Amino acid sequence: MRMRKILSKRCFWDVDIESLDIRKDKSFIISRTLEHGTMQDIIALKSMYPIKEISEVVKNSRNISRSTAVFWANILDIPLEEVRACSKLQRYRQIP
Repeated sequence: MRMRKILSKRCFWDVDIESLDIRKDKSFIISRTLEHGTMQDIIALKSMYPIKEISEVVKNSRNISRSTAVFWANILDIPLEEVRACSKLQRYRQIP
């Protein structure tokens, strides 16, 4: 599957989008798309992965911002206590 035709380059400015593997790079693809994607990218993401897999990335990813995590937790009906980016420990790690 050609990733360039599915997702926009704006999410993957620093990698060769064609080198991404839809299974092996699942967490990276989902987190980048949730953080930087357009509405079209989100629609494409939902056709590539089940909502359960997207929800798991929202819960466990260290690569999404707190605001993105809160937004998607609300959309996907995930309790904030289950979202890693919303934990106190994660917030302190982001402060230099």
